[in-house]
Amino acid sequence: MKKILSLLILSGMLVSMTACRDESLNPLPQWEYAVHGLLQFDGVAAANVQADYANSFPLKAQDAAKVPFKVRWVSLDNKLTVNKIDIYVRMLESYNDPEGNPKTADLSGNGKGRLYTTIAAPTGNRQWNSFTIVPSKVYDIYKNATVKYDKVNAVNVFTNPSRPRPAGALFRGAEDAKYGSVGADEFVVTFKLYTSDGKVFDTFEPGSVCGDVSPKSEASSNCQLVFDVY
Repeated sequence: MKKILSLLILSGMLVSMTACRDESLNPLPQWEYAVHGLLQFDGVAAANVQADYANSFPLKAQDAAKVPFKVRWVSLDNKLTVNKIDIYVRMLESYNDPEGNPKTADLSGNGKGRLYTTIAAPTGNRQWNSFTIVPSKVYDIYKNATVKYDKVNAVNVFTNPSRPRPAGALFRGAEDAKYGSVGADEFVVTFKLYTSDGKVFDTFEPGSVCGDVSPKSEASSNCQLVFDVY
C-alpha cells in the first residue's frame, strides 16, 4: 500500500511539473523544415566539369557563346515546396594595383551577385530546370560596374582607358602582357529558393550542403558553380 501511495504522489508531482512548464524558456531550438538545391553544367559529367572548356565564355566570338546549366530543388522530407528560383551571377575581375599587387574585384558590390534570371514556376521536387548564361545578358547587368583601380578614382570596368577590353569581346581572358599576369574574368553562379509558405533560402553552410563531395544523388547539393573566359 505504501508503494502504491508513493507512486501516486510521484505521478502527481510529475503531472504538476509538466503542466507548469514554460516552453518559451526551453533552451533547445525548434528546428524548422528546409530545402536545398543542386546546380550543374547541363550535359556535362560532373567529373569533367573542370576540364571541359565548353563551360566557359570563349576569347572570341562571344556574341554566340552560351553556358548551359540545370538546377533543381530538393526537399528531403517533402515538407516544403519551392515555387520560385532566382539565379544570380557574380562577376570577378582580376587586376594589379598601382604597387603591382594582384587584386580581385567583385563587381556585384555585395558579395552575392546580381539577379540574372528567375524560374517563376520550377518543376517538382528533385526535377531539373534548365537555363543558359550568355555574355550579352551578363554584360547588361554589369555594364555600369566601376572599380577604384588606383584606390581613389572609380572607373567603369568596360570603358577603362588604361586597360581596354579586347576587340570584339565583352570579357577578357588571362593576360601575361603589359598589364602584368592576371587571371581571366570569372563568373560565379548561385541561386535563391522561395517556398510556397513564404520562406527564403539563400545562405547554405559551407561545411554541410555546400561542401557535399558524395556521388551525385537525389539528395546531393551545392551552392555555386564557377566558370571563366578561356
